[in-house]
Amino acid sequence: MRYGAAEADREMFYAGAEMFSGECDPSDVIEGLLEEHGAVCVPHLPAGLTLKRPVRLKSGIHLKVDEKTVVRMAEGCGGCMVRNWHIVSGMEGPVEAGQRDMDIIIEGGQWEEAPRSASVNDPDEVIRMFGKTNILLGVAFFCHAERVTVRNMVIRSSDQYGVLLADCEDFLVEGIVFDRHRKDGVHVNGPAKRGLIQNMRGKCGDDFVALNAWDWDTSAVSFGPIEEIIVQHIECGHDEMRILPGRKSFRSGVKIDCPVERCRFEDISGVYNFKMYQQPNCHNLKREFKDFSEIAGQIRDVFFSKIRLDCLEAEGLAEVHLDALFEMGADCEGIVFEEIELGFSEEAFREKGMSLAIIGPKSSTWTRGYTDPAEWTELFDPDMICAAEGTVFRNVRFAGEACRNVETLLRETHLTVNEDYPNTIPRGGTGYGVIRGIRIEE
Repeated sequence: MRYGAAEADREMFYAGAEMFSGECDPSDVIEGLLEEHGAVCVPHLPAGLTLKRPVRLKSGIHLKVDEKTVVRMAEGCGGCMVRNWHIVSGMEGPVEAGQRDMDIIIEGGQWEEAPRSASVNDPDEVIRMFGKTNILLGVAFFCHAERVTVRNMVIRSSDQYGVLLADCEDFLVEGIVFDRHRKDGVHVNGPAKRGLIQNMRGKCGDDFVALNAWDWDTSAVSFGPIEEIIVQHIECGHDEMRILPGRKSFRSGVKIDCPVERCRFEDISGVYNFKMYQQPNCHNLKREFKDFSEIAGQIRDVFFSKIRLDCLEAEGLAEVHLDALFEMGADCEGIVFEEIELGFSEEAFREKGMSLAIIGPKSSTWTRGYTDPAEWTELFDPDMICAAEGTVFRNVRFAGEACRNVETLLRETHLTVNEDYPNTIPRGGTGYGVIRGIRIEE
């Protein structure tokens, strides 16, 4: 299995600081040097670089930025700082075959304060196209690309996804440090396959890593299956991760199944919640075209190995109640949990009403700040029915003690309708989870 771009076989051109002086647009300078030399290193610039538009990367190039050089966007520009050349939108239908950028390496630099609100006015026409929908993009954004490497960057205090990969194959993301980042760290939209995401640390304001085969149409630039992704060697401050399957229904009536299959999460610490459930668009109440998945979504053959958690949390992002470390609200087959280390006792965990993993739907009523129940909406799909089949637990330990208690390891959710709603919330529902086969091993 191959990940990332082949190393550039051309000699690296080391740009001089004088090339970035005056009123020049650094994006123009960098693109010109890449066109001429193919492999370019931007030197340490104490004053940093202020881009007036994203740097566009063609096939077969290698861009390196000195690790001390700070890169920002000019005022009034959107927050995408670097992207591949041939961006193809998959927002209105399946991604069509076309020219793909490939063999791209981007590394180094401190990329910070990327805004979201100015994307609609960005000088880059591709960013303006996405900006009209107010969609999240990435500080580094690669779409419809193959053999891409993104490495050894600092991404700081930004309002876009850190690294966004959509319709990408054979990619490598490594050595990224997130410093007070405000959105997802590495966000993958399907279709995507054969990717390696590794050796990252820091703190994000949302999911540290998200594999979103299905997603809201306000959050994704493409949709489709995700397969053969490895996420490993992660040290995050206190974050969540997401696996999001489903079935995408476009306005045209075309539908795409979006499963997540044959992926591995290994050697990870600091993640207190793995969200493995399909979640309708929380703004559907006010939308003419309802954005939801017709099916629970499918997650198959996903391995979690060497996962460590020291702190016990009962509430996650957006004040959503947590029922487990691994929350499965999809049809999950062949999920394996091995060498899971919890730094607290099994008794403390169960006192919180939690289990290591859970299968079934969630219910959480979002009042949106209104007192009128007509303005409230449900964050999840509380009437969903889903199953976990052939789940394996191998060497799970609480405070060093092996756990073989089935109810602690995996349990089903059975929701009921709250007859007192809206006096009390959540609304509840009729959905439930089903366990079909479980194996516990030392």
